[in-house]
Amino acid sequence: MADEKEIQEIKKTLHKLEDQVTQLKKASRRQRSSWSRFAIGFFIVFFVMLLAVGIIQFFHQK
Repeated sequence: MADEKEIQEIKKTLHKLEDQVTQLKKASRRQRSSWSRFAIGFFIVFFVMLLAVGIIQFFHQK
């Protein structure tokens, strides 16, 4: 009897923890604003362009 109650309590606790993990995962999936996505994309493209120009000039000088 005591073992069955303990098992049921453990199952309830496990279910609560699973629900909390699910809620935390949903909360962590925040969307970035459009301006922040634009800024990140702009800097990535700008950096890649600078890198490409540097590589092209490096090989052009030889």
